[in-house]
Amino acid sequence: MAETLDQKQTHILTLLMLAEADDKDHVNEIRFINNVAGRIGLSVSDVHEIDKHPERLNFSLPESEADRMTVLFDLLFLMKIDGEVAEEEKELVRELGVRLGFRILMIEEFIQTMAKYVGKEVPPSALLDIIRKYMN
Repeated sequence: MAETLDQKQTHILTLLMLAEADDKDHVNEIRFINNVAGRIGLSVSDVHEIDKHPERLNFSLPESEADRMTVLFDLLFLMKIDGEVAEEEKELVRELGVRLGFRILMIEEFIQTMAKYVGKEVPPSALLDIIRKYMN
């Protein structure tokens, strides 16, 4: 991951936006976001600062396909982590997925797959098959 600080903060902001999309707080969503923050080199206090003051950020999505796909996958897994997939969450994932530069048909297939596996582990092959279909 070669994300800039702005891109890392935007990554977390998109996850926070998704967590708030259904107007329900869930402990698993917060844990997931904090884990992603740690993975990309941000702290829990950074997450709190981003959540309190999103207006201070320079919204910047990653440029590399790998980094953009990582953001999309984090959004997809966060969407299902609370045990349900709300329509507001689907809408936001669609919007952000398009802004990340992915085809809407691919995003729709990802969303359908994640909804199918709510409460269950998503088989890697299910996601890889979608990637192969659209990314060749």
